Amino acid sequence: MQHEKKHIQTEDGSWTLRIEKLKETYHSRHGAVTESNFVYVNEGFNYWSNQHPSYTCRVLELGYGTGLTAYLSYLEAEKQQKRIDFTSLEAYPLSKDELSLLQYHQFFEGLETVVSYDEFSNLDWERFQAVSPYFNLLKNRIYFEDFKTKNSFDLIYYDAFGAHAQPELWQPQWMKKCYELLVSGGVWVSYCAKGSVRRGLEAAGFTVTRLSGPPGKREMLRAIKA
Repeated sequence: MQHEKKHIQTEDGSWTLRIEKLKETYHSRHGAVTESNFVYVNEGFNYWSNQHPSYTCRVLELGYGTGLTAYLSYLEAEKQQKRIDFTSLEAYPLSKDELSLLQYHQFFEGLETVVSYDEFSNLDWERFQAVSPYFNLLKNRIYFEDFKTKNSFDLIYYDAFGAHAQPELWQPQWMKKCYELLVSGGVWVSYCAKGSVRRGLEAAGFTVTRLSGPPGKREMLRAIKA
């Protein structure tokens, strides 16, 4: 999926990339940072963390993309001083030139962090790394369909492109795989609110809740493994 991309500025001032051929953006036009924080950090990590305040959160992200959600999760881990072990999957990593178009170094300028966005983005793939005392990162170049592990996860960020661009990743069999990757009580969260996806999650065994979505989107989904 190495299609030509252009960079666009979203409504909160942060940038994202758009693949015209797929009619798909990496983040919401209503705010790349706003959406990622709302859907994944708040309704995902913070929701889980509030119920497990003393535990390390093992996160699996489907779709590393620009690295924005991973970086925001790192910032939240630093802010709360709660540990995250973060594994991310990406079949088509972006180049350094593509990442530089996003200008996130300017958006996050002035934050007191251990690692800048640029330093975070330059971390090696296929190697588990301690980014800070509160955040460990493993980035894998792999299709979700091919991903195998003996590890279990507490939280899944399901951030594949929309069903019009990647319909294969929203099929019931992959919702079932998510269920199997999570521990009991584990959380699955996504910007997606399609009825077919909700039904696939329920068929896999999840308890699914429709939540109010981020700006520009009416609803999103969060699912809990019984």
